[in-house]
Amino acid sequence: MHRIDARPLMPRTLRIAALLGALTAAACDDNSVPSAPGTLVVPAPVTPALGVNAGGNNRRILFASDRDTPTRLEIYSMNPDGSGVSRLTDSPDHDFSPAWSPDGKRVAFVSVRHDPFGEIYVMNADGSGVQRVTNSSGVDGAPTWAKDGKRIAFMSTRQDPAGDIYIMNDDGTGVTRMTDFAGTDDEPAWSPDGKQIAFVSTRDGVANQTTDLYLLTIDGRQVSRLTSEDAGVHDPSWAPGGKQIAYHTLFDPNDAAVLTSDVFVLTLDGLLVTRLTDGPGNSGNDLAPSWSPDGKLIAYVNIRDGNRDIYIMNADGTGASRLTTSTSIDATPAWNR
Repeated sequence: MHRIDARPLMPRTLRIAALLGALTAAACDDNSVPSAPGTLVVPAPVTPALGVNAGGNNRRILFASDRDTPTRLEIYSMNPDGSGVSRLTDSPDHDFSPAWSPDGKRVAFVSVRHDPFGEIYVMNADGSGVQRVTNSSGVDGAPTWAKDGKRIAFMSTRQDPAGDIYIMNDDGTGVTRMTDFAGTDDEPAWSPDGKQIAFVSTRDGVANQTTDLYLLTIDGRQVSRLTSEDAGVHDPSWAPGGKQIAYHTLFDPNDAAVLTSDVFVLTLDGLLVTRLTDGPGNSGNDLAPSWSPDGKLIAYVNIRDGNRDIYIMNADGTGASRLTTSTSIDATPAWNR
């Protein structure tokens, strides 16, 4: 049984930015939003799952890194072996949370270039043609594409400071609120068949502080709970076949002062949970999983000695291999479907 740290374990949308504000923190969370001095910022979530890819740039991994710009994150792509790194953005402030469109021709991402709380943008796969698609007074983050490539689900605090799940057209029009909960609904991940959205929520959490994994049906908007961790479930990523969801859980198995994180896989048939990594005392904290297009591999972030790098492993947790080796922050991997 995993015991919970005594400190509040809040979803990203309620945490003050630590990682990106100074770009030096070694916390377990893999995605925060930087702030101007004295500004309270609501972080945006990461690592969405994508629909089945029909072609295009379909074997590269998107990620965010400060390797070329130590004061900010930019978006990059690379081959699955870590080679062929290409920088896609060069903005005056942080760009992060990238997500491939199903055809591999476009990328949705979050940026604070025009809004310190974060807005969603869309660009071509080579970084050209950047367009801003949200413009609200709250946080807009965690974009994830529908199978048809015409819609994007995302998290927003525009109507509730805790955050809810919304859907919009890929140009930002036709915004529809999908959840309306007093607590936090966050980190949507659209299923490969386009019929469901996995997300995390505090609605059944301990003292409204912890998160679990839920499913939302697009037709009927029915919500069902998938996990009962009483910890912090984050970053759901669908397997291409739609029968499994990878995620990471923040917990403290030894009642230590620092939370630890590991990657798990939930098999929807029977709700069987399998732990893939065992970070404490072994390989550090593991988080932010993203499934490969063929379902055989999972990309994820490992935090070790304060450094964040991207790794891949087999879908059963074996054969871990490091893809990035810089001393900078490499985070939020998103594998194209």
